[in-house]
Amino acid sequence: MIGIDMVYIPRIAEALARREEKFLEKILSGDDINNLKNRTPEHIAGIFAAKEAMGKALGEGIFSTGLKHLHVGKNNAGKPYGFYKNTYFHLSISHEKDYAISIAQIVSKHYPYETFSLDPQWVRLLPKMKRDDHKGSRGKAAIIGGSPGMYGSVDLATRALLRSGTGLAYALLPEESVASFALRAMEVIVKNREDLSLLDDMKAVAIGPGMGRDEKSFDLFKKVYSTESKPLVVDADGLFHLSHYNKRRDHMILTPHEGEMARLIRRDVKWVHENRVEAAKMCQSLYGGVVVLKGNDTVVTDGKRVYLNPTGNAGMATAGSGDVLTGIITSFLAQGLDYFHAAGLGVYVHGMSGDIGVLHKSRHGLIASDLIEYLPDVFLLMEKFEGHLSY
Repeated sequence: MIGIDMVYIPRIAEALARREEKFLEKILSGDDINNLKNRTPEHIAGIFAAKEAMGKALGEGIFSTGLKHLHVGKNNAGKPYGFYKNTYFHLSISHEKDYAISIAQIVSKHYPYETFSLDPQWVRLLPKMKRDDHKGSRGKAAIIGGSPGMYGSVDLATRALLRSGTGLAYALLPEESVASFALRAMEVIVKNREDLSLLDDMKAVAIGPGMGRDEKSFDLFKKVYSTESKPLVVDADGLFHLSHYNKRRDHMILTPHEGEMARLIRRDVKWVHENRVEAAKMCQSLYGGVVVLKGNDTVVTDGKRVYLNPTGNAGMATAGSGDVLTGIITSFLAQGLDYFHAAGLGVYVHGMSGDIGVLHKSRHGLIASDLIEYLPDVFLLMEKFEGHLSY
């Protein structure tokens, strides 16, 4: 279905001049109001026309749908799109003298591949699957962590491992928690974290999520960290222990947020926030490996190369989001990517999952498990896009 609408711009200008707040509240949601304040009447008229065109394409009209429930956005390439519940639209918005004109075409009742502009460098790096693959050939990885009240971190990380393509996922926990955790994680192999011989067969290991900061956990961290050749991801409490260990290691990825980064490099959080690239490089020079400084425009650096990730949104600032990222990055390491590219692809995919998630759950309603839920949508999008690439 197609809908077409034309709006007289002076009428919008008059409405904005008389009662801007009330007019915007009538046609926009809360976040959109903040984003579009002080925009020109031409811009607002284009949004208004697009929403009316979407209502017409739906065959319901704006009165049954409500303008504020029809959303207009732009993908990374600046191409406009629209969505309403699970219905997505191609949009064309143009201006001719005193008029804004929009055409809306329904393209999908499910997730649209057209809404995002994918970066070919990361699509090409997505681990390939062969027809004769088995669970052992798709990587074997472990998450070491967990402590009373903090087992959700390991649960999120191991589920993200599996959703990102790892064939075998292990949760290595305190002995007293093994039996109970095994009941909640059907696809995960659960073992005692004191048995470090289990690490011999792992293609990658992550340490830190919810592991605790006591002396026993610190001793375990030092033992695992000292296995120099084992690809390692250090997160959460693992970063706390590293800040007291101060030992350099090359074969690893560190994933601090700004508070953890401040502790690692002995600077205050304000300085880290204002100097994110410099902070990440400083951390890398002190500890080695690849550093991922999480946050808006996540920084990935190996000391020479720097990647600033454009995907993701504020809705991802929620408990457990970092544990999901740890699982994704560890999965890509286990599947054979090098440290820099495992980290870069990991943050790109993690952010994409959040960007898809907010279309369904909203920024206010997004939680960490949603990021795992929408990982298959990200990979479906990348696999479809990959078919159009010339290598």
